[in-house]
Amino acid sequence: MSLFGRIKSGVEKVGRFIGTTGKGALRTLGETAQSIKKVGGDVNKATGGLAGQAFEASKSLPGIGAITRNIGKGLDLASNISGKGLRAIDAGERGVKAFKSGDGAGFRSAYNDGQALLPKR
Repeated sequence: MSLFGRIKSGVEKVGRFIGTTGKGALRTLGETAQSIKKVGGDVNKATGGLAGQAFEASKSLPGIGAITRNIGKGLDLASNISGKGLRAIDAGERGVKAFKSGDGAGFRSAYNDGQALLPKR
């Protein structure tokens, strides 16, 4: 096998591994973050809004406030990142499929979807 063939084979193996393992991990991460937020909402609803008020009030306390704010930011970040990761894997899989079949428009679409996920400069 030529050097190019070995590189191509290796890239395909890595892509399949990331596609299968990464999807499951990212999906679980996002679902867990959403579940935690839902439980918080349910607790707040069950207490008539008192839990939410206590959570918001705790943000102004020294020490505890930093922890409280970071919990909320962490859950939001986990949801956001898992969604972007799943969309990136999907775009990569579509791009590979389009490239292999010679579908230029499909490849361009997958490429543009991947580019849209990158941070703006």
